[in-house]
Amino acid sequence: MKTQTKLHLDRRVGVPIAWALNLTARVLGKVLHRNHTVATANTRTIVFAKYVGMGSIIQATPLIRTVKARFPQARIIFVTNHSCQRLAERLEHIDAIIPVDDRGFFRLGWSSLRTIAALLRSRVDLFFDLEVYSAYGSIMSLLSLSRNRLGFYRRSAEHKIGTYTHLMYFNARHPVRYVYLQLARAVGCEPIEPDRLGPIRVTASDRAELTGKLHTLGIEQGRYIVVSPNADLMSDRRRWPGNRFALLIHKVIEHLDLPVLLTGTVTEYAHVAGIIEQIPSGCADRVHNLAGELSLGGFLALLEQARCVITIDTGPMHMCWALGTPSVCLFGPGDPVHYGWAGPNVEILYERVYCSPCLYETDEPPCRGNNICMQRIEVDAVLGAIQRVLAATVPNRLPAFEVGVFLDGGGAPLGRFVRGSIEDPPL
Repeated sequence: MKTQTKLHLDRRVGVPIAWALNLTARVLGKVLHRNHTVATANTRTIVFAKYVGMGSIIQATPLIRTVKARFPQARIIFVTNHSCQRLAERLEHIDAIIPVDDRGFFRLGWSSLRTIAALLRSRVDLFFDLEVYSAYGSIMSLLSLSRNRLGFYRRSAEHKIGTYTHLMYFNARHPVRYVYLQLARAVGCEPIEPDRLGPIRVTASDRAELTGKLHTLGIEQGRYIVVSPNADLMSDRRRWPGNRFALLIHKVIEHLDLPVLLTGTVTEYAHVAGIIEQIPSGCADRVHNLAGELSLGGFLALLEQARCVITIDTGPMHMCWALGTPSVCLFGPGDPVHYGWAGPNVEILYERVYCSPCLYETDEPPCRGNNICMQRIEVDAVLGAIQRVLAATVPNRLPAFEVGVFLDGGGAPLGRFVRGSIEDPPL
């Protein structure tokens, strides 16, 4: 199912259902008087739900680590879609994964029912819904019948008020990992290593797969540059022009004398091939299209061993940060403050224009696809960033995690909404 189809269904079908369930939740909340206290002894099953976005899932790893530290004996379940399942399987502290199949309308309906049944059997105590606007996420959270349901609130998602026991204001001007951690504060969790992403597990068999592929290409391990030029299904407006990628690759080979491996999925093979066709023929034997050629594990091993990765704002970018791989990241319609990273040997290039960031604010970009924000990033600027990263001269610019920014004068988390039927908000 296409992304736009999912969004249309969520708004036209999901929102009315969410509002109907909202009324039911409000009434039952006042009648049932469930025990909403949160303590180690009565928190045995915890669910995290993030249905799309590999990058967001990686950014949620400090949250998962923090909650696990607060409830070490609890079983943790992760609910996501089928395409993100393989990534979630490689993250620590997750005991079980329940995948939702969103590749078609009937598949989505049937797998959603199976997911709800599995959640009901699990008797969930805490449900963290990491979707911000999704009515589908609200419906799944409520039908899990979790004792405590935590989610994010914005004006455009008012159907959540009353459905969730705890809501946190979603501030899109903070790093998203800090926003996720603020949700954990609503149930008394103190952040654990907020500026460490991952880890993502890479196995010996993953590295062996990569070794075999590199051997067939005649490339030495650890002696290559990776280019990830593809936007994910969320939006093509993040793409940098293909002719600029081609010119950059030519200059990388000319100035750095390293082979370049381009990556992507099977469906992105043609797009990658189109970039390679624009590279001068003298470089052809040093450029390779690996789109669809590696499993997820092999791809992670490829990123792990790269000298540097050049990527636009998509999932592979976040994977590089979690793996500690030097990277140069191109931002345009997305916000580098919200979804960026300032660790050592990471350079982010961003040319601010009036309408940026628009990615999570509008369905239709103001530029109608003429992404001038990406086009303003020059090839020589990217090449210079690569050279600095390879020379290990980019400092760690991660800001200090100031606890006082996230708490009120009494030590309670700022931005928290608690359902009126809960007389004593648990902390």
